[in-house]
Amino acid sequence: MVLLSSLTAGCQSAHLAPRADHSGSASPVPVLCRSPNGAAWRRVLTRHVIPLSRHASVVPWALAGDARTFFASVYSRRFSGVVRIDGATGRFTAIRRFGNARRDQADGSFDGRFLVWNEYHSLSSPDDFTTWSWDSVGRRLRRIGGAARSPSGTFWPSPWRQPDAREGFATWTQGSGAEGIEDVHVVRLTSGHGRVVRHGHPGGSFLVSGGLVVWPESMRPGAVTVMRAADAATGRPVSVPNVFRSVRGVSGLATDGRAVAYPNADYTSLWWSPSLDASPRRLFATRSAADHIDNSVQVAGSDLTFGVPPATFLADAKTGRYVRLSRGGYARIDRRTLVLVEPSAEKAIHPVSDVVFVPRSALPPLLPCL
Repeated sequence: MVLLSSLTAGCQSAHLAPRADHSGSASPVPVLCRSPNGAAWRRVLTRHVIPLSRHASVVPWALAGDARTFFASVYSRRFSGVVRIDGATGRFTAIRRFGNARRDQADGSFDGRFLVWNEYHSLSSPDDFTTWSWDSVGRRLRRIGGAARSPSGTFWPSPWRQPDAREGFATWTQGSGAEGIEDVHVVRLTSGHGRVVRHGHPGGSFLVSGGLVVWPESMRPGAVTVMRAADAATGRPVSVPNVFRSVRGVSGLATDGRAVAYPNADYTSLWWSPSLDASPRRLFATRSAADHIDNSVQVAGSDLTFGVPPATFLADAKTGRYVRLSRGGYARIDRRTLVLVEPSAEKAIHPVSDVVFVPRSALPPLLPCL
């Protein structure tokens, strides 16, 4: 997917070593050490390739949390659009067909009942989109938002972040005016009713447990962003949880609602916290400013997936170990499942590449570091 490829682009080295950083807690922690990815890992990943991905372009972007299915964009002769895929068989259930199979793309999240996504109508820009929700219980598809146009007819610029869904709410940030003015939207998914909880200069918003919507925002021209929060139900401003109070200039933050992980502002170090109450800790940093952690960081408790191009990694913050999963691509993880997209062998708008779907229980342990 072109937009996703842009988000996860970076440099070509993956050397990790300590370096100074000021994007979180100042307390020192050991750098992650690399666990060998031996034959056991290669066997597991090879055995769990989804058959569908061998002949169609499959772009995973949300896990269902049931260790059986995930949500993706599929591009095939029979159907192109948003689907739910069975990880064992590769069979899919169509949710919404794309209007333009070449141009349209999607990215979003699932809260256990509601799937929410932006349908982007461009191969290179996040500004032209429609926001959809799908109720997996009632099977209802609903348009809940969309990009706004300026008086000239062009779309106001919007940030590079997909909508987030959690505990029956959805949120996203979109452009609404000149000079970078943007709005943070929150929608109650059972009713489809929404409100704007922030009008100003916020970045991409997301949700955490307890019904809070959080976003980065620069409070004056040229100032580094700080994290702000509101109550998702009422829209009233609230204090940010402790984990966000020291975070500055960060845009690529991931959360499972409780645990938090992110690259720092210049994408040269990786930070993690096991809860909203704990201060974030630095797990490692790249060896030089020319090497970058990409924007594909995911977190599920103490486990993280991330990329330092051209490699994709899985890490365990508790043991301090990480393993290389592939020489490229990207991964998605929750507490029950790992999905890995292997790098494509060819350049294409919608490339065909192996997609691996593995229950976490089937993964080998991370061996002691060499």
